[in-house]
Order: sequence, then C-alpha cells, then structure tokens
Amino acid sequence: MPSPTPKVEHLYVHVPFCVAKCRYCAFHSRPGTETEMETFVADIARDLKTNADILRPTTIFIGGGTPSILPLPLWERLLEAIGRARCPSAPLEWTIECNPATVDGAKAALWRRAGVNRISLGIQSFDDAMLAGLGRIHNAAQAVETWRVLRDAGFDNLNLDLMFGLPGQTMSQWRDTLERALALAPEHISAYSLTVEEDTEFWGRVAPDGDLQWAMYEQLIATLTAAGYHHYEVSNFAKPGRECVHNLAYWRGEDYLGLGPSAVSTVGLRRWTVGGDEEKLTEQIKRSERIAFGLRMLDGVSGKLVRGQWDAEIERLVADNLVEWRDNRLKLTRRGLRYADEVAAEFV
Repeated sequence: MPSPTPKVEHLYVHVPFCVAKCRYCAFHSRPGTETEMETFVADIARDLKTNADILRPTTIFIGGGTPSILPLPLWERLLEAIGRARCPSAPLEWTIECNPATVDGAKAALWRRAGVNRISLGIQSFDDAMLAGLGRIHNAAQAVETWRVLRDAGFDNLNLDLMFGLPGQTMSQWRDTLERALALAPEHISAYSLTVEEDTEFWGRVAPDGDLQWAMYEQLIATLTAAGYHHYEVSNFAKPGRECVHNLAYWRGEDYLGLGPSAVSTVGLRRWTVGGDEEKLTEQIKRSERIAFGLRMLDGVSGKLVRGQWDAEIERLVADNLVEWRDNRLKLTRRGLRYADEVAAEFV
C-alpha cells in the first residue's frame, strides 16, 4: 500500500488591502473596495475547500497588506472558512497582522472567539514625525491605544514590529522607541533596518546610512537581551517560549501553503505562486535553502547539513569572521549578523 500523503501543517493567507501604501513598502498591497474585499474572501474560502485534503494546519498566519482593515462581516466569513479547514484541534499558533487605528474591540473579540492567539502589530516607531515620514496612517498614541484594545480582548502573545535607520532618525530617537516598546511588555519584538527597494516611493530618494543602522542594530540587541528577550533570529527577539512557530517553519524548510494574491506555496519538491509561476525544486535546492535560511537563526545549522559540499566556502567565511563552529553547528558571528544576506548567498 502506498504511504499516505503528508499533510501541510503551515498556512499563510495574504490579505492585499491597505488604506494607503507606505513609502518603503514593496509588498503586494493596494486599496480595496468592499466589493473587492468580498470577492477576495470568497476566493480564499474556495481555495481552502479545494486544498482541504492536504491541509492540517498547526500554524496559521494571516498577513498583508493590512488584514485588520477587513470589515467585521468579512472577518466572520473568512474565519468561518478557515475554521472549516482546520484540524480537529485548534492550531498551536494563529497570528493576524494588524496596523494601529484599524482594530476595534469587536474585531479583537471576534478573533479571540475564533481561536486566534497571536497578534503582530506594525507600530514601526513611537515618533510621530518618523511615522509621517514613512507614510504610516497612525500616530504613536493610536498605536498604544490599539495595544490596549488587544490586551483587553485577552491576547497574551503580542508581537511588536519596529523599524530603524529611518530618514532623519537619530540614535536618541531610536533609544526612545525601544524604551517605549519595552514599556508595553510585548512577548515578541521584530525589528528591521530600513531597506530601499525599487517600485517604492523611497527609491532614488532615500539613502540609508549603513554604519548608523549597524550601530542602531547593536543598540537593539543590547537593549532587548538585557530586558530578557531571546535573540533567536537576525531580526527577531522573544520572551522564553514565545518564538514565532510559523516563521521558524519557514526557516527550517518545512512545507507551507500560501493563499491570496502573490502568496507562495512550497509542498515537497513543488513551489508555486498564486496566479503566477511554478518551480520544480530538487533536494539540492531545498538543502541550500535550509542552510541559507537556517543561518539566519542564532542557533545556526547542523554540521551534518553543511559539511562536504561547501567546505571551501565555510573556510573562507570562518577566516573572515562571519561564521564559526560551536557544538558542531555553523553559526553567524556577531560580525556575521551584519552581513547575513551575503553569508546566505554563499550556499544558494
């Protein structure tokens, strides 16, 4: 008898709608009418039904875009459709991305009743001038108020997204944002340096200061680790046991199903984009990707995974003080954190 097909345990749903496009954003997002949002929810419900036989999610992540701008009735339909596709028990982790000023008590209560147990809130900064410069639709006071709404609804696993190296941002302003973030006592913090990409409003107009960004990153690490956060991935910090399980699955090369415009799926040796291209993978490609993404985690990758094929590359990276061997695992050094993308490129 043939062995049963393994079930896909990680589900991503991309909601492409935003109130306005941030000046740095290169993700697939756009304003949407209520009719477009209704069509989107109907399409997701159909796709969930189509994939029901292979899907048994232990993690769900609804990202965007700005998922929290969907009206309450559409959230009810979307959550009902996801609920029908779930395994009999609730997923271990179910995250929704939100932006301040797009969440009220009714939405938060609905999410909790449906089984959502983790929220990622895109605050980015607590400086109103910085937020305006990024094109964000909220101010610092609205960010704090949204945080309180989520806590009042019973969420006890909240991530806070921050950005640093913003146009005109000083180290003093960055320290202030970190202090105000810690005052909210989030369970998880994700922090990213500003990158300027094509097809964004910042392209050709903003040139980040790499040395200042590195200094801000070192300040980030020092501040959060001193406050008891585990630095477990290049850009991610968590209280013990609050690491993002869904993202860990990506970095470890596990299968996932992506639904919604531009969403990517990888199942076995097949990768495809909704409405786009399909790629046939090989075991070698998947091994290379596991190394490249695995090195972003502070725990690194096992020697068994990397030895034999990349010995010359590893020797050079060790000599450049970008990686090191510890407990038979290859890990980024402190210097390697700054050049993580360049290190990853050696294996793909």
